[in-house]
Amino acid sequence: MSQTGTDARFEAYDAATGQLLPRLLCVGRPVRLRDTSGKNLDPAQIYYRQGTTTLCTGFTDTTTTFTPTLAGPLVITQNTQGQPGVSQGIIFSKTYEVLEASPPTFEVSVCSPGLVQVTVTDASYPNYLVQVGTGPRVPATRGVAVSYPVPVGSGPNTVTVSGRSAQAGLCEGTSTKPFTPLPAPKAPILRRLTLPLPGTVQLEFEALQPEYRYQLQVADANTPGGYRSLTVIASNTASFTLPAAPLPGCYRLLLQDQCQPPVLSLPSNEICSVQLTGAATNGRNQLSWTSAGSGTYTLTRTEGSTSVVLPLPPGATSYDDAAVSCGTTYRYQLSLSSGPAISVSNEISLTALSTTPPTRPRLWAGFNLRNQVELRAEVPGVAVGGQLSYQRNGAPLAVTPARRLLDTLVTPDPVMPLCYTVEFQDACGNRAPAGSGICVVQLKAEAASSNGPEIRLTWSALTATGPGPAAPVSYQVLGLASDNTLVSSVAVGSSLTYLDLQPDPNRQTVRYRIEARGAGLTEPSYSNVAEVARPVKLVLPTAFTPNGDGLNDVLELKGRFLDNFRFTIIDRNGQTVFQTTDRTRSWDGRIKGAAPVPGAYAWQFEALDQQGRAVKQYGTITILR
Repeated sequence: MSQTGTDARFEAYDAATGQLLPRLLCVGRPVRLRDTSGKNLDPAQIYYRQGTTTLCTGFTDTTTTFTPTLAGPLVITQNTQGQPGVSQGIIFSKTYEVLEASPPTFEVSVCSPGLVQVTVTDASYPNYLVQVGTGPRVPATRGVAVSYPVPVGSGPNTVTVSGRSAQAGLCEGTSTKPFTPLPAPKAPILRRLTLPLPGTVQLEFEALQPEYRYQLQVADANTPGGYRSLTVIASNTASFTLPAAPLPGCYRLLLQDQCQPPVLSLPSNEICSVQLTGAATNGRNQLSWTSAGSGTYTLTRTEGSTSVVLPLPPGATSYDDAAVSCGTTYRYQLSLSSGPAISVSNEISLTALSTTPPTRPRLWAGFNLRNQVELRAEVPGVAVGGQLSYQRNGAPLAVTPARRLLDTLVTPDPVMPLCYTVEFQDACGNRAPAGSGICVVQLKAEAASSNGPEIRLTWSALTATGPGPAAPVSYQVLGLASDNTLVSSVAVGSSLTYLDLQPDPNRQTVRYRIEARGAGLTEPSYSNVAEVARPVKLVLPTAFTPNGDGLNDVLELKGRFLDNFRFTIIDRNGQTVFQTTDRTRSWDGRIKGAAPVPGAYAWQFEALDQQGRAVKQYGTITILR
């Protein structure tokens, strides 16, 4: 304060409330000045100026109300004009501090349902108040994150921060921001745990809520609360791979408040790892497993691309797989189902071992309809693998793991036996006892006479040696059509011959096959297909007498298999006098309706048999009176 006279004074008051303002003013808040000298001065003679120092000249304004616009020191000077001859004018000044009233800055974070976190970042005021929605205004400290409850009701989702000066209620700035409340939290759900690599855990879970943070935890009895946090899980993912994972272990996800984790913690279901171990022993693969979890176990065995589920009794922690073949590699994996979660163990591979010789192989053999010998070997208890050595008549035929073999280099001959044997060695080098053998049936078919229709069949006997009991052999003669469909069947007991007295007169080529049963075989063995092709034949007399006496008056076509032919008669001049393709049509000797002319005529017969082969016959026919 400075003054040039005595008994001069003025005060500043808040224009809105009338409150005395001893030292502090506020930007933007109107101030009223009032003379307090106690002298009866004319207001029209009291002047005021505002500046940074005491002003002694330039007084022209008697306005007593003004609004500060800048923060900082402000000097208000009062000039009271004296009365001539009575008193002198007085200049009186006071220094005030003008305070800021700008909107305060702050940050809003929505971290938990029903709460909003506010951090005042402003530095313009000594005091701050926070109001959420229509809730009460509560004091706040600059730079400290505080969570405030959101009032329940239909009020606005807003946060208002007010900054106040030390002169409470006068210098105050406000700022408001909206916020979006969080959805209700849902407990995360773990769906699957797998062990893709040694020491690595992969977790799959249902979609997470991006508004929350998630911790991956493992059960740990030495940690308060029983779980130890491993890492933060991003909320925009549905799976996570953890290398160097604690194993064995039981895992869970923990949903937490983004801002203050202790405020909200919601755990998922727990899922525990499953550890599978195994060893190959003599004739079996032994498996065992451990897990801290509970539920239903499923054991899967994979061989190549084929997988099967092995039965497990309730509560089992081990399994002996005896259905294995020596030298075959099997892959095993165990899964544990519990509620919505499934935990899949590590996969192990075991190659089956054995020192026990395999069972003696069984052999079946027989001709197929293409006259190839099919061989089928069976090794009881060994479905695949190992080596089978096939022999034909004592000579090596093939060495192969195949249980089926086709011998195409054979020519059926009932006189020479056609016999096969097989031996087996498993993948571990164990050799089975000498295998079984079989001599297949070989069939021969031929016409019994040059003129008669009878067909004679002869065949070799079916013989077999093997682990099965030898049963008597019985045979059936099978008649086949040209497409090898069955048309007849005749049981002939143990006989090795058969005379077909009445072959089908409509089939030029007759086909046969022998079905043999017994000799310890579990299914019939068949012979080769044998056929007899009977020739197309036309039978004509050498002469006929077309004289009308009713005896031998016409020339008729007789013979067998006359299906596709042309018959022509030619006179001595080379002219065709009769022609037909119908075996039911006869010739009465007339030429163009004229009476028969005695004499010799040439004839020609052209045909195609049922196999499409050309047949021709020539001769003469004589017309007698």
